[in-house]
Amino acid sequence: MLGKPYFDLAQAIYRAGNFDDIVDLLVAKLPPMIGADEAVVMGSSPLRGFCKVSNHGPIARLLGEKLDLVNQLLPANPIVQKVDFGNPGDLGFAMSDHVSPEDYRNSKFVREIFGDKAMNDVLFGLLVHGRRRSAYLNCYISTGHFGYQARERFDAILLTARGVLDRLEANNVEQSVRQRIFAASSKAPLAIFIITTKSELCPLNHAAVNLAEFWWEADEAVRVLPPEKVKELDRLLDGTWTNPVTARWLDLKLDLGGGEMVLHALPKLSGEVILMFPVPGAHESTEEALSILTRRQREIMEWIAEGKTSAEAAIILGISPRTVEKHLEAVFQRLGVENRIGAMRRYLDLKRGI
Repeated sequence: MLGKPYFDLAQAIYRAGNFDDIVDLLVAKLPPMIGADEAVVMGSSPLRGFCKVSNHGPIARLLGEKLDLVNQLLPANPIVQKVDFGNPGDLGFAMSDHVSPEDYRNSKFVREIFGDKAMNDVLFGLLVHGRRRSAYLNCYISTGHFGYQARERFDAILLTARGVLDRLEANNVEQSVRQRIFAASSKAPLAIFIITTKSELCPLNHAAVNLAEFWWEADEAVRVLPPEKVKELDRLLDGTWTNPVTARWLDLKLDLGGGEMVLHALPKLSGEVILMFPVPGAHESTEEALSILTRRQREIMEWIAEGKTSAEAAIILGISPRTVEKHLEAVFQRLGVENRIGAMRRYLDLKRGI
């Protein structure tokens, strides 16, 4: 049976708001639940291999210190020789399923990475899986093997965490796109394209369709990007990930058919890339950029930017503090931020035309 420890951890994971919170829960709560010595989460990039180790235990520190060596010796890992880590399946698997503890400890990979600190058994699970990022959950035990109940709990937590992380990635993309759309001026149409996993450039809204009709040949339904351009894009976008489920917008230059121009690009875990930019020739003033907010909301943000509290702004404007708070909630939604500090920074950026 899974038992109460599983359900407590599963509920905490469901409530987690970001990748780091889930990692903290896993490395703290999972080992005692399954009898492991340590849990480690390792992030992976298709261009750089393993690029981040999460946790502060001795195994995590060792892996973090030798990350370059880990990537260099990965083909010599006896587990990698037995299992396709790019697609190991939905459930976890144990080192002891494929290799004896003696062969594992005597392999070149384990000798040079762990030395005499090699574990007796390891549970592996694919936590995040995407074309642009992956993350693996590894649990180590120094003596004995992981039993049936431990593996059942590991699999259940792995599936729970994967479901929540899939949702977080989708929410992060939605919030980032919403912020860009809300920040766009009504007088400067925003063109939205997407680069598919087949490297095809497709228009997604009316402004983008109009540009494609003007730029492309009449029978050109989509535009296929050349391999060298895709490779360059992948290199640039690889650095936008703050963690395996969260990427930042990147401004880059790309020719969509009408000449090279600056675009806002957001990569998705699946490999797709969202492109947004104001229609060429459409210019907006600072006042237009701030038109996303109502006149009252701009008045409130002016006083918030001056360091006033909601109560002080309410007195100045002759309205109730509750009305100020309701306006601020609307401002957070429209600017794509979570608190008044973020709103103030974004408001001032818009005023400066950033």
